[in-house]
Amino acid sequence: MTPNGDLWLVNSVGIEYDINPQWAFHFDAQLQLDRDVSRLRELEVRPGFEYAFAPNLAIAAGYVQYQRYPTGMPSRRGPFEDMLYRTRFGPVAFAGRLRTEELFYDNTAVLIRTRPLAGVRIPIGESPWEFAVSEEVFIDLKVDRTGHQTGIHHNKAYAGFGRPITAQMKLSAGYELDTYERNGTFRNVQQIRLGVVYRLN
Repeated sequence: MTPNGDLWLVNSVGIEYDINPQWAFHFDAQLQLDRDVSRLRELEVRPGFEYAFAPNLAIAAGYVQYQRYPTGMPSRRGPFEDMLYRTRFGPVAFAGRLRTEELFYDNTAVLIRTRPLAGVRIPIGESPWEFAVSEEVFIDLKVDRTGHQTGIHHNKAYAGFGRPITAQMKLSAGYELDTYERNGTFRNVQQIRLGVVYRLN
């Protein structure tokens, strides 16, 4: 069981490719280290396609795998679907996402959950830096043999900074507080998040 107040390091990599003005391919991966950044915990891999059907609206779908470590811990995999909304208020960028995941465990357990997220990116003066905040809630809908309870299971609150390094590459770093429920008890995890996103075109 994860200790309350545990410190994690999360390294993430994103690759983006615009197929045409409406279709895009996205590949996201992140590696988690837990136990005060001393133990490999999980690798998440998420390829998917996005279709923009309006200037501010898009849908996306793909596959996700959560590979747990050490060996023997149950991994999860399955499809996901997104509904995306993006807009700007002057220089401030807003994004909303409703994600649904249907996850199948190695031990035959099944988890279906939805993950609403809202985020804002704010430029810092005339510099290349921006400040970003987001909030994401995990709501479990189907919890067969997972040990979860239906309802709100997990909350992620993030704050950090980012900046472009080249025309194709952007770096980010921030802090995320995760609060989650397990067997009726709520625990906190502190995450240091480092990320890079590379656009192929």
